Amino acid sequence: MQKKALSYRLGRFINKLRWPIIVLWLLAILLCIPFLPHIITPFKTTGFIDESSASARAEQYMDKKLGYNDKNKFLIMYQSPKLLATKSQFKEKIKKSLSDLKDFPIKHEIIYPDDTHQISKDKHTAYVAVIIKTNKPISDELLAQFKKSIKKPAHMTVLLGGEPLFVQNVNTQTQTDLYKADFVATPVAIITLILVFGSVVAATLPIILGGGCAIIILTTLYFLGHLFTLSIFTINIALLLGLCLCLDYSLFFISRFRDELKNGLNIEEAIATTQETAGKAIFFSGLAVFISLSALFLFPVNILFSVAVGGLAAVFFAVLISTIFLPAILAVLKSKINFLSVRLFRNKNHYSWWRWLAERVVRRPYLFFFPILIFLLVLGYPFLEAKFGISDYRIFPENSEHRAFYDVYSKKFQNEQLNPIVLVIESPSSSITSRNKLSKIYNLVHKLKHNPSVKEVNGIISSKSDLKKDQYYTLYHLNKKLLDPRVKQLLETTTTKHLAVINVISKYPVNSEETKNLINELHHIKLGSGLKVQLTGVAVSNIDVLHSIYRVLPYAILWIIVFSYLILLLLLRSLFLPLKAILMTLLSLCASYGALVFVFQQGFMANILNFQPQEMLNISLLVIIFCALFGFSMDYEVFLLTRIKEAHQLTKDNNQSIIFGIEKSSRIITSAALIVIVICCSFLIADVLMVKAFGLGIAVAIFVDAFLIRSFLVPATMALFKNWVWYLPKWLDRLLPKL
Repeated sequence: MQKKALSYRLGRFINKLRWPIIVLWLLAILLCIPFLPHIITPFKTTGFIDESSASARAEQYMDKKLGYNDKNKFLIMYQSPKLLATKSQFKEKIKKSLSDLKDFPIKHEIIYPDDTHQISKDKHTAYVAVIIKTNKPISDELLAQFKKSIKKPAHMTVLLGGEPLFVQNVNTQTQTDLYKADFVATPVAIITLILVFGSVVAATLPIILGGGCAIIILTTLYFLGHLFTLSIFTINIALLLGLCLCLDYSLFFISRFRDELKNGLNIEEAIATTQETAGKAIFFSGLAVFISLSALFLFPVNILFSVAVGGLAAVFFAVLISTIFLPAILAVLKSKINFLSVRLFRNKNHYSWWRWLAERVVRRPYLFFFPILIFLLVLGYPFLEAKFGISDYRIFPENSEHRAFYDVYSKKFQNEQLNPIVLVIESPSSSITSRNKLSKIYNLVHKLKHNPSVKEVNGIISSKSDLKKDQYYTLYHLNKKLLDPRVKQLLETTTTKHLAVINVISKYPVNSEETKNLINELHHIKLGSGLKVQLTGVAVSNIDVLHSIYRVLPYAILWIIVFSYLILLLLLRSLFLPLKAILMTLLSLCASYGALVFVFQQGFMANILNFQPQEMLNISLLVIIFCALFGFSMDYEVFLLTRIKEAHQLTKDNNQSIIFGIEKSSRIITSAALIVIVICCSFLIADVLMVKAFGLGIAVAIFVDAFLIRSFLVPATMALFKNWVWYLPKWLDRLLPKL
């Protein structure tokens, strides 16, 4: 008697232990529920940073020496239609507004708008900088206390800004976006599943499984967020991946199980056979997604590391639920999976529309291959004009309450003041305020003052000050009791005995070529006299992130392609089919990237989708989509080709195998793709641009993949190459482990 496959035996084992498995999963979900209200708590960074870069090390060094994290800074903007910010009454109102901050439990410095760069040109707007002197992220409780401490003066508008508030706003909006997406996607998914399965029970089961999967993924991310520093964008992306995969896998497993019941198998045999076929395909599909997402670990950028952590957790639970928990439920439901039949469309002659289509594609492959290929290349053409950068506050739509501070700031002040290029100047051997060291810094500042890309330079030496070298030296060596309070505050917030921080404000936007060239010039500064210069700040950090991604990207692509090829080679036992699958996936990626450039860079449909174009694409997002889509596309490739392979093993007829595979799998692949597209498109109503772009990128690629590539290009290509698609040298067949 032939020994049964491991997956077959697993199916029988699950059937025997169905009740303990169900109880265990239900218990796991119940244990997760108390953590759900606190899911967002550990996520405190956007993640657009390479923590191993020179700019990140410079920032950490500066924070350590100054005793506070520069990101723990708040800007409080005051506007009055009548009062001038230069008048004492305006200043008194500000001080009264901030009087309760004296009770704030963490030491802080309040920098009032005595300096002209904190007062707008029309003199009706001014802002206060509040530096919280701690290196730790500010908790939600302290953030709430801080906001509560600020009183709104009569007849004045108050707006708050700063990275802690920006992160909190993204977190808040993330939760809102998830609720909105669920509200849109769930009913459409249920209706689609009812149309596919023709049974209310079969249709609602994947939705219930998807909900349980989401709860477990969120709770897992909550605990992982306490172990690692994870980006605030992890939750949306991981949840989208987990839901789509869980629904996909459930759809394929349930569909195959119902087919086996129709074939007359008893419940135990139906579960075991489904596990051996669909279960094995799900496992290898999940393995392909797992491998693709694991490539994100190669990048030193926090957001990519975060999505890798969240994505792998999502894939793991989607596969586990679909191959362990779902079979256990089906073993209990048995034939009741078809209960509450809702058959709206009945095919009486059993002649499938998909079979009709496949026969025509196989009969005339050239007629379909070249037009579809050219069409996909045209879709991807806009990607040739892509520009790359890092997202900023414009990830929120215009007129959003979360953007109010930044929009007013951009009108009244220069945006570049929010993100200066920071020079960390260190004097290890002597005081930074010694005559010689001050002279060198003075010369640097006045040299930069005449740089056409520099608006202003400020710190212990300012480009707007008329003081001479000797006057600076005299000023900084006065008795501390005689120092002007503003000078004393400047020294306390920017300078230590051996270190000084100088802010260089560019005339141009953070992602502009002019600012990049200025940073390149600053990197080559040599002050002499033992002074060391390090660069940090948002603009510098963005360049470091871009360079890190460009450096690692070729290795990540190689990682994904090589391991995806090996997985498919092991499963399909063909040299050609894995290569074809990879090329087809690259085509769907090409179309996806073209759509992203067309919509989010060039601004097509910006009003309809409610976003402000940033004239570039976030490079981190493109890498995430590349890795995620390689896995998603392999899903459909695996499910289609395993069906074709089953037929080919029996008939050895290439064309008939293609027709059989298309007929048996295309309806389910199309239905699964439709649900994934609906879920992804539901993220288009999100307010956070990263989430919106991710949803569109995946939706376009899945549409192309399921409706064009799997339906036309794959069968046409296989028909063109005939039996060569199944070629595998005998020596390699002997070497590969048998499944």
